[in-house]
Amino acid sequence: MRVSVSGCGRRGVLHAACLAAAGHEVVLHDPDPRALDALRSGLTAAEPRLYRLLALGLVSGRLRPTTDRTAVAGARVHVLCVGAGPSPDPDGASRVGRLRDALDDLAPHLGPGDLVVGRARVPAGTAEWLAACLVADGVRATVVWVPDEHRPGHAVVDLLRPARLVHGVPAGPDGVRAAAILDALHAVQLASGADRTVTDLTTAEALGHGVGTTRDTDRGPDRHGDDVASRTRRGELAAAGAA
Repeated sequence: MRVSVSGCGRRGVLHAACLAAAGHEVVLHDPDPRALDALRSGLTAAEPRLYRLLALGLVSGRLRPTTDRTAVAGARVHVLCVGAGPSPDPDGASRVGRLRDALDDLAPHLGPGDLVVGRARVPAGTAEWLAACLVADGVRATVVWVPDEHRPGHAVVDLLRPARLVHGVPAGPDGVRAAAILDALHAVQLASGADRTVTDLTTAEALGHGVGTTRDTDRGPDRHGDDVASRTRRGELAAAGAA
């Protein structure tokens, strides 16, 4: 599946690398060329295993960083990884503003039935407001919300082998179609045994706290003191990147 990821910060790079490792064709867009320079030099690969996934994605061609916003055209799913950091205001207005700016950049390149996937924790009603913005612009894309749940230092494993997935979708036929596309997007995670819950947008928004739920087998260090990411089988992520 062709996927675009907006935002070349820590979360954007992490999600783009993991999506590419899961076999998707990923366009990572950021208007700031300095962010892409940092990615290529490995400065953003602070998570265990992330540098390896970045290298696999770039070498295989599945991960394509760019400052060209038109490169996102043709993607079926568009993941918003902006506005996920700390918000300077208590009501999250600046975070929502960054999401709206990213959506405005995407809107001219969205086609009917495309999904716009929000990841950040946002005030209740943000997803529906963003969806209304698209309707007002005459864009027939669907806004969905997938809570960003991963633990610092374990993010690669938590994203590729999560304990659960929560898919927040709108009601009606658009929601049914969106849920099916999200299942395809997360086929690798579902095949690994992740529990999947489909819920409404408001519930999913409230769950986007960025702290992962762990599998029973992934709790704490092993007897050698390695973390979860280090204990991942050596060939597992490489196989995902080469699939």
